[in-house]
Amino acid sequence: MSVENKKQEDVSFNSSLIILINIKKFFLNLYVLIKPGVISLVIFTALCAIIIAPSDKSFFIKSMSLILIAMGASGAAILNMWHDRGLDKKMERTKLRPIPSGSFSPNLALAIGLVFSVFSVVGLFFFTNIFASALLAFTIIYYSYLYTVLLKSNTPQNIVIGGLSGALPPVIAWISVSEVDILNSIIMCSVIFLWTPPHSWALAIYRNDDYSNASVPMYPVIHGFKSTFKLMNLYTVLMVLSTNALFILNSYFVYKLYVLNVSKNPKKEAIKLFGYSILYLFLIFFVAVIDKLIS
Repeated sequence: MSVENKKQEDVSFNSSLIILINIKKFFLNLYVLIKPGVISLVIFTALCAIIIAPSDKSFFIKSMSLILIAMGASGAAILNMWHDRGLDKKMERTKLRPIPSGSFSPNLALAIGLVFSVFSVVGLFFFTNIFASALLAFTIIYYSYLYTVLLKSNTPQNIVIGGLSGALPPVIAWISVSEVDILNSIIMCSVIFLWTPPHSWALAIYRNDDYSNASVPMYPVIHGFKSTFKLMNLYTVLMVLSTNALFILNSYFVYKLYVLNVSKNPKKEAIKLFGYSILYLFLIFFVAVIDKLIS
């Protein structure tokens, strides 16, 4: 083999390697953009609704429903990241995200977010029904525009009002595969809606300085920790009442909230409550599925 050919092969190999590295980097950044922690909750609660809902739909239809709901939620998350790129630069927690760090093009993120959103809505209409499709479209617009653009930077009630978008996936999933017992999906929605404020405010307390520096009017920033504790107590009581059968989970949630109220180090206890609140929601829906399967 000539030296010339050897050099050409080396160049070709290096070019291929660079392409593979860039592809890997693209998908890793895309994974961060879809907010995997949030999306996992969306997928899990929607899956629970599909399992519990009385339905004669095929496994394929149920699977497509779940995939498209996840895609819609991912699209909304990307649009949220695209809009918040300026805020994200100001916060320690978010400044290394793909868009503010410069590792992902804002225009590309916007395009992907729109494609994901539109495709999911159209796909859900094609595979299921217009009602599920319309509610998914409403949820995407609610999160990516009403919450992200109008509420987040303008009111300390942003999480309370905006929380509806994260609570609707079980309803979307349910009506995509079933037309009966829809009230059950609304109960699931109410649990998530009431869970959202104490969950989100726990993180807001822990990251209070971050939100303050970025001028995001989270409730703890505007009204202080004590007032936030009172509202967290109220929403937790309502949440516990909405899930009255799960005494142990509820009792421990109340205990963690009590510890936060009396703690001399609220940030430390707030992040503990934030972590447990995630486990709590998973367990609530898991128990509901188990109850359905054994009943």
